[in-house]
Amino acid sequence: MNSTSKKLANICEVDRISDLPDSLLIAILALLPIKPAVRTCILSKRWRPLCESLPNLDFTDGRNPGIHFIDFVDKFLMRRPNNLKIAKFLLECYRGDYYRDRVNEWIMNALGRDLKEMHLFFGSQTCMNWSKIYFDMCTSVEVLLLSGKISVEIRENVTLSRLRVLGFDHVTISSYESIGKLLLNCPVLEDLIIVDCEWLTGNSLSICGPVLKRLSCCLISYDEVLRTLIDTPRLENLKIGCYTGGDNDILFKLNLPFLKIAEIDIWDEMGKGVDCVFGLLKQINHVKILTLPDSTVEILSLAYDDNGHYEFPPFHNLTELVINVNECFHETLLDDFLQNSPNLESLKFPQGLVSSCFHESFRSSWGWSQSRVPKCLSTHLKTVYIRTFHGIYDELAFVKCLLAYGSALRYVAIEISNLSIDAEAWQELLNLQSELTTCKLKIIDKNETCSLLLVYHKVYEVNFL
Repeated sequence: MNSTSKKLANICEVDRISDLPDSLLIAILALLPIKPAVRTCILSKRWRPLCESLPNLDFTDGRNPGIHFIDFVDKFLMRRPNNLKIAKFLLECYRGDYYRDRVNEWIMNALGRDLKEMHLFFGSQTCMNWSKIYFDMCTSVEVLLLSGKISVEIRENVTLSRLRVLGFDHVTISSYESIGKLLLNCPVLEDLIIVDCEWLTGNSLSICGPVLKRLSCCLISYDEVLRTLIDTPRLENLKIGCYTGGDNDILFKLNLPFLKIAEIDIWDEMGKGVDCVFGLLKQINHVKILTLPDSTVEILSLAYDDNGHYEFPPFHNLTELVINVNECFHETLLDDFLQNSPNLESLKFPQGLVSSCFHESFRSSWGWSQSRVPKCLSTHLKTVYIRTFHGIYDELAFVKCLLAYGSALRYVAIEISNLSIDAEAWQELLNLQSELTTCKLKIIDKNETCSLLLVYHKVYEVNFL
């Protein structure tokens, strides 16, 4: 063996990673899921106490239910030295009925260690009860997310002075009114999510927060009359959903001067959602980015079909509109939006230009006459994204109108769906592509996933994790 080979052999024999300080090794292990991190224990005795000191604990019983899961959690939580803090505690239990008593101990143990984040999910048959004692122990918690079969009991005098993020997802809550009382005692709350919860009592929901910036709220109220008041003067992102069969009022105490992004998703089974939708649009008409799912579009379209006389609000600040098309889409709805959005820069059709069920519902009158071309087309509209393009006549007519009147257009992206390259529509698009000078027309095959991701993105997404 030559000298160079000996030097390399000596280097390979040195365990330089184990020589790193504990704080650095723990920081590295914390980047791994808990089970791969635990496997490092087999390296040497040096690594065993490091795993027991991990700041982030993530447990799920999906693959290892029963006694093995209990032993695993106990090893890294209940036997953990009392002076070791926990930064993040995530617990997913699909068989929580099997070890309900242990779950309560695990939660209390984690809360007693200067915990910053807690994520709980229960998929068992019976509800786990999140009572006042847990709220009282959340003195250090900054992020609290509760999901699944959890019954949340909110009583008087619950104070969460450090809580920045709060989420209730498909849980059962004691009453609508209790939420308002809880939020009054969350002075630094910035993110709130309430999704498809079951409410035991009440008919009045108050969402308040002096520094709340992001709100995602989806309510289900099939029979009862629900009044929702939103008092959030610093709100920037809003996603409001309501699945209703009764009368619902959603009101804002102030006009939300800082609101930038909004999504309005209203489902209506009794034909009473029109007033709610138009009322919301009027209250947030200063928004910059607006998303309208197909359920909301259907309500707006039916209002036209019923000869309703609703005054369409102006959207002078709107720069981006995301609108979904369904079989009930009325031919003048988009025109009204564009006529009232003079500064619109981006227009997106995430579900395409026609309904996936009824292509014939698309109206050729989507085109504009020269005397009624929306101002935004010639002055501000720069980008248009169209997904699921089938190549039917009315789709092509709409694209041609856009290119003809959109003198400010710079980029149009069209995702082709089930359209042969030999089809007449494909050739027409290629001809349009070759004729354009100031605007780029990009034709994307549906299978070109990488290209599609570059030209289409979600407008509104609140990441609470």
